[in-house]
Order: sequence, then C-alpha cells, then structure tokens
Amino acid sequence: MHILRPTVLIAILFAGSCLGASKEIMELQRDIAQLQSQMQALQSSQDQKLAAIQALVTQSLDAAVKANTSVSVLAATVNQTLERELKTQMTPVAGLAAKVENTNNDVAEVRNSVADLNSSMNKILQRLGDINDAIKVLQAPPAAPPTAANGGPPPVTPPAETIFGNAFRDQNGGKLDLALSGYSDFLKFYPDDPNAPKAQLNIGEIHRQQGKLELAAQDFDAIIERYPASDITPDAYFMKGMSLKESGKKTDAIATFRSLIAKYPRKDQASQAKDQLRTMGVSLTAPPAAPARRKK
Repeated sequence: MHILRPTVLIAILFAGSCLGASKEIMELQRDIAQLQSQMQALQSSQDQKLAAIQALVTQSLDAAVKANTSVSVLAATVNQTLERELKTQMTPVAGLAAKVENTNNDVAEVRNSVADLNSSMNKILQRLGDINDAIKVLQAPPAAPPTAANGGPPPVTPPAETIFGNAFRDQNGGKLDLALSGYSDFLKFYPDDPNAPKAQLNIGEIHRQQGKLELAAQDFDAIIERYPASDITPDAYFMKGMSLKESGKKTDAIATFRSLIAKYPRKDQASQAKDQLRTMGVSLTAPPAAPARRKK
C-alpha cells in the first residue's frame, strides 16, 4: 500500500476544501443575484405604483382647483344675480315708501286744513247765533223811557234782549267800550239768562281784541267757573288757552289746552287745542294738568 506524503495529503485536502467552498460561493452569488433581481422588480413595481399615485394626486388636485374655480364662478354669479334681483325688488319698495311718506304729509296737511275749516265754521256758527239773538232783540218792543227821579217811580230795567242787542250792535260797530258797558250791565241784571255765557265770552273777545290778554284770560276763566255746563264752555277753554299763549304764559296755556282735551275729547275745540299743542312742540300723550284759575 502506497502511503502519501503529508504535504501531498494537505494539498489534496486543501484542493477539496477549496472546491467545496467555491460551490457555496457560487450558490451564494446566485442567491444574491436572484435577490437583487427580485429587489429590482420590487423597486420597479414600487416606482410604477408611486407614479400612478402621483398621477392620481395630480388629477385630484387639478379636479379640486377646477371645482374651486367653478364654485367661485358660481358664487360670483349667484351674488350678482341676488344683487340684481334685490335692486329690482327694492326699487318699487323705495318708490312705495316715498309714496307713503308723501301720503302721510298730504294727510297731515288735510288734517290741518280740516282743523282750520272747523275753527272757521265754529266762528261762523257763533256769529250766526249772535245775529239770531240780535234779530230777536230787534223784534222785541222798545223799552219805555225812564221817568224822572223827582218822586216818580224807579227806572225800569230794560229787557235782557234789549241790553244784549244794544251791546252786540255796539261791538259790531266798533264801539268796543260801549259794548263792554252793555255786556257788563247785562250780566249785572241778568246773570242767569241763557245769553249770559255768550255775553261773558264777548267781553273776553273784546279785551283780547284790545290787546288786554291777561284780562281776556280772566274773562274766559269766569265762564269756566260760572257756567261749566254751557255749550260755550269749550270755546272759553280754547280762547283762554290762546290768550295765555299770546301773552307768553306757555305753561298755563299748555295746561288749559290739555284740560280742554281731557274734558271735551270729542269736541272740535279739542282738535284745535291739539293743533295748538303741536305748534308749541308739546307731546299729546302727557297727562293733562289743571289750568290756572283766575284770582278772585
């Protein structure tokens, strides 16, 4: 049997070991190559997917931009349409508001005209009543002349119609002092006569015509105190308020007008008093105050 040398044996063993190692390396290299191929395939697949995702994202962004643009355009169109429609609808409303305001002004003017007409009518009616009374006086028989004072019978007081009629004629004829004297005699002799309130009212009107406003206010106040149930009492309230207003006593005038409105709310004189309060800039809703009474 041939015995190998140690060196030859070592060489053979080394060669065998190298051959085995070379196979493992080749297998390892083959595995690495396959792994690299798989990695490249995976990378390619990922790149394709990422590219597709980026394309989808880009499309979504483009769609969002287009949608925002469309929404902005739509919003602008809607706003323009709403503004146009609002202007179209507001134009007749503004015209209607102007017409309503003009109508209110016309109504206010008509009310003032009606108030002036009522005042004129009241004066005309009063004058007609005075003329009727004067006609009655003229139709009455003349009074007998007074007898002498030398032991004869006492003078006879003329009838009420005569005294009132003479005073009325003097007033219309511009003889105001004689009219005042006649009305004063009438009230002295016939204080309870139906024409007594009218005589007192005429005295106040004469004093007011003469510019004696404070005295006129007292004359009208006398009617309020002495003849509260007379048909002339509302006129007395109004004329008293006018006299106080013209004399500069605004507070007393306001109180008198308010008392007239409170006592006779449905009378024409109450409407005239409201007009006077408006011209004085006074509210009509304030509670009425008691008018100042004349000093006795």
